[in-house]
Amino acid sequence: MKEIKFYKVNGPYGFFSNFSPHLIFIEGEIWPTVEHYFQASKFENADVRNKIKSLKSPMDASIKGRDRNVMIRPDWEMIKEEVMLNGLLAKFFQHPNLKTELLKTENSVLIEDTPNDRYWGNGGDGSGKNRLGKLLMEVRDKINLLSSNSEEVLPPWIAFPETDQFDLFWRMGLGEEYLSQWSKYYLNCENERCTKKSSHQSVLGRTFMINN
Repeated sequence: MKEIKFYKVNGPYGFFSNFSPHLIFIEGEIWPTVEHYFQASKFENADVRNKIKSLKSPMDASIKGRDRNVMIRPDWEMIKEEVMLNGLLAKFFQHPNLKTELLKTENSVLIEDTPNDRYWGNGGDGSGKNRLGKLLMEVRDKINLLSSNSEEVLPPWIAFPETDQFDLFWRMGLGEEYLSQWSKYYLNCENERCTKKSSHQSVLGRTFMINN
């Protein structure tokens, strides 16, 4: 089976890295990267979370998240994989181009190739757990259950399930950009009587577009 290895943002498949510059909207907040969200989630203190979210780079967020001068939440070891999975789902659901690239990997084994991490990565020699790579493959499976069409832009209510269709979120930034991409896909599909259009596209599609 084909293996796809990634690590650095500016390297091959760098968009798989949690450091890649892709905003995510989750738990009612916009985060600069998955790394910002993941590191901030270690803490229950709102000030610490907001500090991490405001940091300029994912590396800064990573360093701050490892600062043990601040107490991490007691259940962190139990929930950290769920937090990571939720961050990855948001990233690949909310960025159609990334969703497309992830589905193009088909059944390839995804591996974070680094000697610096034996839990999320492969340890550099294959002895690591590669949990990040495995969670990315889980995300790929979840997307395939919704649609195996790599070019499909998922409906807004699936990509952003927390957000009401009347929310001002759709009038700015990440929400506005996503809605624009989905609208183009939806209308093009309508005009071409798209045979690959999934059933979830037509359930609320027309109503959503009218309201926005």
